[in-house]
Amino acid sequence: MNPVELLLTALGACQAIVARAYARQFDIAFDDFRVEIAGDLDTDGFMHKSDVRSGYSDIRYTIHIETDAPREKVAEFIAFIEKTCPVGDTIANPVNLKLDDFVINNKKQAAAG
Repeated sequence: MNPVELLLTALGACQAIVARAYARQFDIAFDDFRVEIAGDLDTDGFMHKSDVRSGYSDIRYTIHIETDAPREKVAEFIAFIEKTCPVGDTIANPVNLKLDDFVINNKKQAAAG
């Protein structure tokens, strides 16, 4: 699995964790919960072959939940999951991403030292 695929996996895992953690609070019991995720990624951006972004342009997901809870209650629960999932929030909203520093390890200096 490559890093961008891991990003999608992290989103689905985070949503599942939030669902499990808060299901009782919403009085929702479920036997199965899974998230199918797909994303659109044009590798020409990464390879500098065209002027498109390097990352995903779109991410889509479908939540599958096996429950006897009414649809309105499940919809409220899903909206809560979307609002609460930290990975989803990080992807959906701008983040201050900044290189703090870089360190050069020089093999020649280390051998001489």
